[in-house]
Amino acid sequence: MSAVSGLSFVEDLVARSCAAQGFTERNGENGGPLIPLRAADAPHADAGFLRLWAAAPGSLADRMLHFRLCAGPVDTQLFFLFGRADSVMPHFHAQVVQFSPTACVFNADFLPRLDAVDYPQYFRQVFDPLNKPYWKATGDYQNVCSHAPGNPAIATYLSHWSIGTSRPSTIDELVKVTPSIHGYLAHWLDLAATLRFDGPDAAILRRRDARHLDCFLDESLDPRSWKGVYSVVGKEIGSRIRQIIARPLY
Repeated sequence: MSAVSGLSFVEDLVARSCAAQGFTERNGENGGPLIPLRAADAPHADAGFLRLWAAAPGSLADRMLHFRLCAGPVDTQLFFLFGRADSVMPHFHAQVVQFSPTACVFNADFLPRLDAVDYPQYFRQVFDPLNKPYWKATGDYQNVCSHAPGNPAIATYLSHWSIGTSRPSTIDELVKVTPSIHGYLAHWLDLAATLRFDGPDAAILRRRDARHLDCFLDESLDPRSWKGVYSVVGKEIGSRIRQIIARPLY
């Protein structure tokens, strides 16, 4: 059995990101996570947390988030790295939902900031470097992510370079494709320091980003997941979490 868990996998992504970028954590009142979560039906029961980091001013990065939700045996990890709302910097998203010490589903992807038809050179610059880690993960038919159709309603707001599984898999499968996911992360961190692209003006990009995240985080897009969040921590806290995920810091 692998010693890796969904939590340790995402904590490693956080550590790698902090080592490469000047993120500063924004803590809650007691110096811990921004929002420590408690179960709505058992206020003394730990239900996870929302952690938030701000990127250094002047960076193409805006913020990093780690949202953990614990509901009985199910331990969900959401990880986001957001580019600045007024830039063409893509967003990075990873998720692990663990059902037992050995069973999980997972995915990782970029959220593009421009349209591929209007800006083909942007896609070549941002996504072509993902081809090698993508095909390494999906080209081997023994890997579950090589035949894992995703929810097309959600995939619309991601990219075609998604690595993941749409049905229960194993932690060992996650370990197998982790080098490819680390390749995605390394490319994102490099873009945060080097990306230069002449796109629309800042105001247009900011408005588009707000619409994009409103669509991506819409409750109706993945109602089962958001109802699951609300059933654990309550509608008020769950809605606040959605707002924090979607709201730029800069």
